[in-house]
Amino acid sequence: MRTWWVGILGFLCVEAAGSAASTPLATARLTDENRAALDRSYDIQLIVSPHPGDAWSRLARRLTGDAENWHTIAELNQAGPNLTTEGQVRIPLAMLKPALQRQIAAALFPRDTRTPEGWTHHVIGGDIEGESLWKIAEWFTGDGAHYAALREANPGQALSTHKDDVILIPRKLLSAAFSGETEGVNASKTARVRKAEDDPVERASAYEVPAEPAVEVVPGGLPSLTYDRTAAEPYAVYRLQKGEALYSSVAIRFTGRVYSKDVGDVLERLVKFNAIDDVARIPIGHAVKIPMELLLPEYRPLDDPTRVAKEQTRRESARMARRVEARNLKGIQVILDAGHGGRDVGTTHDGLWESTYVYDVMCRLKSVMEKKSAATVWTTTRSKHSGFSIPDDDELDDATDHIVLTSPRYVLSDPVVGVNLRWYLANSIFRRAMKKRVPAEKVIFVSIHADSLHPSLRGTMAYIPGERYVTGSFTKNDDVYLARAEVRESPTVTHSEDESLEAEGLSRDLAESIMASLDRAGLKVHPFNPVRDNVVRNGREWVPAVIRYNKVPTRLLLEVCNMGNPKDLAMMKTKRYRQRLAEAIYRGIVDFYADSDDEGAVKTAVAAR
Repeated sequence: MRTWWVGILGFLCVEAAGSAASTPLATARLTDENRAALDRSYDIQLIVSPHPGDAWSRLARRLTGDAENWHTIAELNQAGPNLTTEGQVRIPLAMLKPALQRQIAAALFPRDTRTPEGWTHHVIGGDIEGESLWKIAEWFTGDGAHYAALREANPGQALSTHKDDVILIPRKLLSAAFSGETEGVNASKTARVRKAEDDPVERASAYEVPAEPAVEVVPGGLPSLTYDRTAAEPYAVYRLQKGEALYSSVAIRFTGRVYSKDVGDVLERLVKFNAIDDVARIPIGHAVKIPMELLLPEYRPLDDPTRVAKEQTRRESARMARRVEARNLKGIQVILDAGHGGRDVGTTHDGLWESTYVYDVMCRLKSVMEKKSAATVWTTTRSKHSGFSIPDDDELDDATDHIVLTSPRYVLSDPVVGVNLRWYLANSIFRRAMKKRVPAEKVIFVSIHADSLHPSLRGTMAYIPGERYVTGSFTKNDDVYLARAEVRESPTVTHSEDESLEAEGLSRDLAESIMASLDRAGLKVHPFNPVRDNVVRNGREWVPAVIRYNKVPTRLLLEVCNMGNPKDLAMMKTKRYRQRLAEAIYRGIVDFYADSDDEGAVKTAVAAR
């Protein structure tokens, strides 16, 4: 059974490659061979079925206007030099011919219009928010950095949008694709894409955009479920929508599983529970039954005790979270932690060590905060030889010389000891801040990691300390711990229920602020529940020790990418991506404290030893 399922899962992953591993927000079929898609990462692509006899250069010339673009297109599709007709080719909007860009916009956003002032875009919206201003600027101006100009042109518009918001893109900002003299966008619905050239394959590819494109918009809010609680094993029912896959649209979304083995286990159970013969041929509208016990609390019936308890905790934690303001992070103490280190390299993919790259992100974040804010910055670890220096390289040399900055130092050898000493150190820093009368809400802890999840998932995810997982006491009394002053200060840590509720609320607010900042920066965020109050792995729920036993009220663990996804892994290998991560995390922290937009460099009090 396992061998059979892995084969099918591999097929589904290939079919889903390049997508957001979820139902597209909108799709529009242009011809029998080509369609446009707006995925839940707000990327727009043309999905092309190559013609018999097609070559990469011919396809590139036909759709982008430059045959030399074939190298980039092949690389983006992780394909070799020979184009085949067996799969589909995805081409980003920005690479397409201007006329084709306009036609795709007409199909995906049928209410958009061109006006004398510019382009009027109607937001279609996602599950929670609509497109970010960065993405809208990227689509229509060619540069996401124009988002600030869009905000100026739309007074009162927040950085995030919601369904039915109307955004004006000023004419002077529009790219060539959207600033031409052609009549409004709706006129292009019936326009000829181009005259076929003399090449017979080119001639066969000429097409017209349908007058009424088949746009499928997924409505906002939670997906619709029905329930049968009278069955011997109660279950929910979800009807698959067009383009959805069993593993992403059901297993990952509704059960919260993200690790490959867990996703595979849930899939096998769903296949058996639903008596599915062929997972690759599940029809649209098929009613998939999901055992109730597998559902995340938010997807259970409104009166389900688990859901009621979860929502009550969420309300209480939000009420307990007392936010404070801090201009330019003045008075804020930030404790930064890079996961793993030393002999513990964390997850590895294609020779890349998690510990090496998340340490680089931490160093970059530390540097950004030192240059741009008035915060006091601490770290839990450091490299013995290179300190906090930032190499000007994409791919980094592996390092095993990290130490935990306790008194005395701990050379990272045992990963369990290393993790426990980090939260003991964080608690000691927090106690010192309290003695100096620093408000507890002005201390935060951020641990930076990189995950290894199901390969269909991309983006950053945050774990926060869920109240029911951290309330209680914990202690360590082995010699390796008691040899450290930070442990001897207070070997036992205790979280009351009120403290745990406050920590969950504050940590959630910070995590959501960072996620919003990442999204505005155009960086990938996990498509389903990017902020989680527990880890689900091997059927067990838990909170990572570095935040579970931590006394800092506002604390979280950031998984900045999924190294199990080839695209995330490739991005992590670039210094540009790591720098963008650091700057977006910094901005999320600034926003959490409602800082002003003034980012003048203020010397940071550096307390990392």
